[in-house]
Formats: sequence, structure tokens, C-alpha cells
Amino acid sequence: MVFMFAGLAIDTARGMRAGHSISTAVDAAVIAGVKGLRLQNMTDTQVVDVVTEMFNNNIATSGINSPPINAFNDTINRSNSSVQLDVDAEIPTVLGGLAGVNKLSLPRRGVAIYESQDIEIAVQLDVTGSMGGQKIADLKLATKDLIDMLIPNDTSLLAGQKIRIGFAPYAAGVNAGSYASLMNGGAPAPDACVYERSSQTYQDSDTYPSSGAVLQTRLDLPGANNCPNATVLPMTDDKLLLKSTVDSYTTGGTTAGHLGTAFAWYLLSPEWASIWPASSEPSAYGDGNTTTVAILMTGGEYNTVGGSMSGGNVTKSAKAARDTCKEMKAQGIIVYTAGFKLNAATAQATLEQCASDGNKFYEAKDGDSLRSAFQAIAQDIATLRLSE
Repeated sequence: MVFMFAGLAIDTARGMRAGHSISTAVDAAVIAGVKGLRLQNMTDTQVVDVVTEMFNNNIATSGINSPPINAFNDTINRSNSSVQLDVDAEIPTVLGGLAGVNKLSLPRRGVAIYESQDIEIAVQLDVTGSMGGQKIADLKLATKDLIDMLIPNDTSLLAGQKIRIGFAPYAAGVNAGSYASLMNGGAPAPDACVYERSSQTYQDSDTYPSSGAVLQTRLDLPGANNCPNATVLPMTDDKLLLKSTVDSYTTGGTTAGHLGTAFAWYLLSPEWASIWPASSEPSAYGDGNTTTVAILMTGGEYNTVGGSMSGGNVTKSAKAARDTCKEMKAQGIIVYTAGFKLNAATAQATLEQCASDGNKFYEAKDGDSLRSAFQAIAQDIATLRLSE
């Protein structure tokens, strides 16, 4: 009797460890499967292959002997973007036979459902002179990767979920296009170029642009460096428009990175809703149904304030960016940052402090790593939840 109960205790402990390993492998497999389903537009056959491979790899590295699998069933539901895996495994007992128990059955189920919250994203894009040549080409590829991973070609796969992306390109100022006069209290804005707030009090806020909160133009700053040709794009789910817009961007000018950060916020701020088209209006903060994200990218040191580049403006621009990031994050906006071939400690420190946490800052030393960074950001934004 002593041997029998001792044997059952040992086998039960083995079963618990094996069951945990199988559950972990099932969870990893369905997460991989639903990512393939939604982010890579895989066929059902491809999803099954990914699920099977992920499960087998996790079992192989789990430290348990590969258990016999009596049943392995995948269920793919495209209507709610879910992947289910049912596994019926068993392990033979070592001493349980003394009590007539020769095997332990370990059925496990895992279901991953793609998170159905709406997603609103603003991307700060560096189009300054330092981004010329291959750097801007790499940035365009990385940005299009982000678009492809977040917005499927078949929008019916979204099942009512809204995913919108906007662009905030910047140089010495920001080219606000047809929206520029609205940001200047209805007054003319030469070249559609806008700069900092009229009153510094509002520079790190998302206050609607009126009275002292209006944005300055070249009429206020006659000696200011030019804005980029690249214009702001309010949030949209139009993949073709997003891709053609970023492809049209050219480079030139100096680096007022804090303005890029400010405009990324303006694209996401409900305070600015009346500035943008109805289809681009941001959701209310904390509505419980929207994930709001800013992606801040630069390829150089922030060095321009009031349209003027100088060594003294490095600290000013960096501080303005950090202050803006702090206020953004206080509103629940998730901030990712990406530095591309940075050679300045101040720029890297600014991006590190702006990011919502240490895992959301990416340092890219070449085009491939920039694309990898944007892909990782897209994967992180496209959060999944395990329902069972």
C-alpha cells in the first residue's frame, strides 16, 4: 500500500508538470496561429502548419518526454478571428500500475482571439535632410510593413474593428497642408507651414489651436527654415492612400523633432477632432474601446526651434519633446520610439524617455533592423487575448 500511494504521488506530480508543459505549448501554438491568420493573411492550411510546428517545438524543448497524442484538432474561425486547439495527450505511469493506473490522460484546450479593440495610430516620420538617400527608402519600406501588418487587404477580416493610421512628417516645421489656416485661427499660413504655439504655455499640450494656443507661421517667424514638402496625413484605413503618401515623401531641412511629436499627438487628440475630416476624428480618451498609439521616429538629433537650427536649440527641442511625451502618456497614449542610425546621445535619451517603457524603444542601426523594429511594434500593437 505504501509503495502504491507513493507511486501514485510521483506519477501525479509528473502528470502536473507534463500538463503544464502541454498547456504552455497549446497557448503558444494558438497565439502563433491567430497571428498568422490576422497579420500575415495565411490560408487555413498554413495556419494549421504553424500551429502544429509551434506546438511540437515547444513540447520538444519543454524537458518532458514527448507524450503520445491521441487527438490533435485545430479549429479556425475567421468570422471572429480565432484559432482553437484541442489536444488529447497521455503519459504512461511509472508506479501507478500497482494501483491499476497505467496512464494519465491530459486533455488540453487553448483558444486565441484577436483583440477586437479599435486601434488609432499616429506615426512621427523624420523627413529632414539627414534622411536622404537610402535612409528614406528604408523608412518607406518599414512604414509600409507596419501598414500591411495592421490593416489586412480584406477588410472584412476586421469584423467591424477600426484600424486607422496617420502620418506626422516633420523637418524645421510641419507642412499642415489644407489644415494649416485652421491651426492659425483662420489666418493665412504661407506654404501651409506651421511651427510652435504662439504662447509657450501651450507647447506641450493638446489644447485646441485658438487665441494664444494657435500655431505660428512664417508670418510670425519670417526667418524660419522651410517646412518639408511632405504633408500631414490624418488617420485613415485606406491602405493605398497610406502607402502612396509615404512613397511620395521627399527629404530636406533641419530637425524640429518636438514638432513631429506634437503633431503625432494632435492627430490622436479628441481636442483636435474638428480640425480633421469626420472619418479621421480621434476617439475620446479612455473610451474603453480604443487603443491609441504614437510611434515616434527620428534619424538625427533634434536641433531646431522657431524654425532656426542651433546648438543651443538641441536642449530646447529635446525638452519640448520629452514634456509632450509625458503629457501624451498621461492621457493613456502608448508611445513607441525608434531611432535610426543615431549618433547623438541626446537624441537617444529623448527617445528612451519618451517611450512608454523600456521595451518600446528600438535602436535601428541599418535598414533591416528598422524594418524589424516597425514589424515588432506592429506585432505588439496587434495584441491577442487567450479566451481559454
